[in-house]
Amino acid sequence: MVFLVISMVLIWVAVLFLAFLLLGTLRAVGVLSWKLEQMQAITPKRIGREGLALGSKAPDFTLPGGSEEVSLHDFAGRKVLLVFTQNGCGPCNGILPDLKRAHEKGEAHVLVVNEGDPGEKAAAGFPVLKQEDWTVSKRYSVLATPFAFYIDELGVIRGKGVINSGQHIRYVLSGVKVSAHDGQPDA
Repeated sequence: MVFLVISMVLIWVAVLFLAFLLLGTLRAVGVLSWKLEQMQAITPKRIGREGLALGSKAPDFTLPGGSEEVSLHDFAGRKVLLVFTQNGCGPCNGILPDLKRAHEKGEAHVLVVNEGDPGEKAAAGFPVLKQEDWTVSKRYSVLATPFAFYIDELGVIRGKGVINSGQHIRYVLSGVKVSAHDGQPDA
């Protein structure tokens, strides 16, 4: 009888131990899945749409921005967060408050290049320029939106990626390059 009680207790201890192991494993898989999802969100998905290489010189351009034309060279000597958007893009409109915060904090001068008429974006508090037929986007080798380039004071691209949240903006501004091969940030 004592042997039967001891064996039942040991079986229950083993079952509880295995349940805790399973719970821990499921939690770890969930965290890893979330991290992978976050990294994939800022990594371009299609070949040929990853933008210009980090360390390359940002091509200059001039586009209409409201009542006057604005050029990238107007921002020489300043950090610029160049963001490509398009009309009808939900994430492009959703990211505007985060861009405004980054601009107001002085992290970088935000400059938005929109495909088509900027519409409501024009009241964002930073320049929103109008491009037609993806002319500037093609020069930057990017068609996915919203996509951002962090350009340093010397006009060199230091960070880039798809931006769907404030966290993605911080990644781009920090100059983190996300490797396509493993989805992890490089140093």
